[in-house]
Formats: sequence, C-alpha cells, structure tokens
Amino acid sequence: MKPKASQTLAAPVAYQIFCLRFKGECRSGGVSSVSYSSKTAALLRRVNDQVNRSISYRSDKGEVWKIGVSAGDCEDYALTKRKRLIGAGVPAGALRMATARTPKGEMHAVLIVKTDKGDFVLDNIRTNIVTRGQSGYRFLTIATSNPTVWQNAKSGREI
Repeated sequence: MKPKASQTLAAPVAYQIFCLRFKGECRSGGVSSVSYSSKTAALLRRVNDQVNRSISYRSDKGEVWKIGVSAGDCEDYALTKRKRLIGAGVPAGALRMATARTPKGEMHAVLIVKTDKGDFVLDNIRTNIVTRGQSGYRFLTIATSNPTVWQNAKSGREI
C-alpha cells in the first residue's frame, strides 16, 4: 500500500543528511514485523547490551547522526543497533527509528523492533528492553518499514 502524503512526515533533517551520506544504511526490505521468540529476544538483548557498552555517551555539538562510533548520543546508539541487527539477519523493514520525549521532557531517539508480540524499544538509557507502552516515552515520530518515510507516532495508523 502506498502511503498517502497526509500520513507521512519528513524524517528528521539530521537523519535525512545521514541517509544522503550513507544510502546503504537507510535501506528498507524484508517483512515489516518479525516473530518474537526466545532466539529473537536473546539477539535483541545481546545487540542492545553490546552497543550500550561499546559507545560512551557524548552529546552532539549540533545534530549529527552517526553510526559505529566510540562516543555519541542516543541516535548514534540506535543507528548502530539497527546496523548490527540487520547484519544478524533481522529484516530492515521490522526496524524503526523513532523520536520521543522522555518523562523529563528531553528529546530522545530509540530503535523500535516490530514483532508479532508488540513493539520493543532498544534504548541507551535503560539496560532492559521493554515494549513501547512500557517505555514511559511520549513518541513523536517513527519511521515506517521504509526508513526514509516517517509518520506521526500518534496517528495510530501503520503505513
């Protein structure tokens, strides 16, 4: 189904620039949701933990989205997790970048994995993986199965 223009939003500008520089990292493909199993859960935990340990948090001076860095902020963690999960065989279409506000009102970016058991949030703020509803975040925008097409997270309609 082709999304209607009124349902879509432009991706964050820094993400658009990232995609122009690294086209291969913004590819879509495969199914839009994966089966949640103990094997899937273990893979998500392993990648989430490895990336959270491998990147030291450092706020950007200006908004620059990067991948595979040793120091960076929330979107750098999320992009790196996306790359590693795709490398481990998770379809790109089931991985969604998202922006949100934390309970403290701060802007934040995470990776959402869409499964048949719900949407799971891979985050650099917490060590455990929770469902989107358990995150405590107010989601603003979320990528669709095509990572260059985003939607308002409140729309409730999957495109």
